[in-house]
Amino acid sequence: MEIERIGTQASKMTIIAWFAGLAYYNWFASTPISAPLWGHIILVIGGMFFASVVIGGGLALISAAITKMLTGRQDGSPHVFAWAAFIGIVPAFFAAKQGLLLFQ
Repeated sequence: MEIERIGTQASKMTIIAWFAGLAYYNWFASTPISAPLWGHIILVIGGMFFASVVIGGGLALISAAITKMLTGRQDGSPHVFAWAAFIGIVPAFFAAKQGLLLFQ
């Protein structure tokens, strides 16, 4: 049950990092990336799912594989999943820049 709680928190943190990346690269950067309004709508709605499912889910799968190698069970220890929650923030933040560049 603890791994599910960590996964929920990781998903929330990844989505927050996605929105923080959008805000930074669109408004607060020294050279902001401008995108049309429809592009922003797609990035906000679609990016939320992308960040949570692709980045968060991918890291969860990698964490399960590492945990299985170390403990013999995919749910043997929550520690790798907890580290993946913190690691997932970084690619979500930088993926927002790539998303904005896609709609530039």
